[in-house]
Amino acid sequence: MKDKKLSAKAIRPFLATTLLTLSLLLIVLTAGCAAGINRAGLTPPPDFQPLAEVDLSDSPLDSEILGEFTLTEAAVTTLFYTLPNADTAYFDLSLLGPDDDSLVILHSENYRTDASGGGTWEQSLMPGTYQLVLTAEPGPGTLSVYWEAPEIPSK
Repeated sequence: MKDKKLSAKAIRPFLATTLLTLSLLLIVLTAGCAAGINRAGLTPPPDFQPLAEVDLSDSPLDSEILGEFTLTEAAVTTLFYTLPNADTAYFDLSLLGPDDDSLVILHSENYRTDASGGGTWEQSLMPGTYQLVLTAEPGPGTLSVYWEAPEIPSK
């Protein structure tokens, strides 16, 4: 039986086709993952309830109360917010609690976000009523805030 050796000339078309296919597959997977990350970043986690939504382009907001919630016991509280494509000269989102304690969620001057703008904030809070307060200059973007009602173990 004769040894059949493939020549470099015969292998080139196969290698070129394989490399092209792998490159296209890598591009499609990368684009799909990037799109999925952006969508996931704007979706509140399960069990989060809407707390507030405001269009920043309407007018300036000065210590505007957007929403409130009450805790009957001390608990870790998580807020999730989205603010895609924002561009504002001033942005201050805070939580005003019992005894007028102010907790900063997000504060910035010349604040800009891309399509996946947003984040989470988590804090251990004492019992009481908390108000979500926003001071912001007008600009493009809509702020949506969700909160996860803490599970307080029964005694």
